[in-house]
Amino acid sequence: MHPLRHLIKSAIFLSIRMGLDLSRPSVERIQDFCSLRRLISRLSINCVLDVGANRGQFAHHLRQIGFTGHIVSFEPLPSEFALLSQSFKTDTRWRGLQLALGEHDGSVEINYIPDSSVMSSMLDLVHPPPNLQRLPIEVRRLDGLFPQLVTGLDNPRVLLKLDTQGYDLQVFRGAQGCLDQITGLYAELTVTRNYEQAPDYHEALETYERAGYDLMGLSVNSLSPTGGVHEFNCLMSRT
Repeated sequence: MHPLRHLIKSAIFLSIRMGLDLSRPSVERIQDFCSLRRLISRLSINCVLDVGANRGQFAHHLRQIGFTGHIVSFEPLPSEFALLSQSFKTDTRWRGLQLALGEHDGSVEINYIPDSSVMSSMLDLVHPPPNLQRLPIEVRRLDGLFPQLVTGLDNPRVLLKLDTQGYDLQVFRGAQGCLDQITGLYAELTVTRNYEQAPDYHEALETYERAGYDLMGLSVNSLSPTGGVHEFNCLMSRT
């Protein structure tokens, strides 16, 4: 074993022995991004579709782990899109679209929580907060937009990232016409639901597998108040 690897392993075991909890989501996230980087490299991904971008957290993480390809971020909320655009204004391989993706083209209302925009969703919350607002937004099918998103890319190798607070399968159904060109998938799988009519992790995973994607990695994204798993992140590649 390499001396540095042995030292790291010894430090981890010592930390566990001392009672430190190394199973927390922050540690899982490190492993998650290591797996994501490996998959991007193995699949030669050169374009990531960041659906549910919020303020660009995931896109920034992509740059931090060394991804230099194209990123297209989708964020329907005007306030969040403004912050997202500002943070990537010097990134020439980033593009943002102020809209949501779904199963049908048109317009809908999104449930918007001003002080917690990451929880905003097209679905109704199981326990809506008193400050909940509703905003009209534009929705498009991904397969109708796809050709213009990869224009100028030689041999597009696309990873689709889904984080839409319970709306992922609607986005996925709106991508049926371009799934053969989407090589990788990175999506949340919900164990305990925050949203009415949101699919659970069994339904979501079965849907992706039936469409021809193989599970490549699974990690804990967040925990419930009782300490159980609230959400998984899954990495998949097209067969």
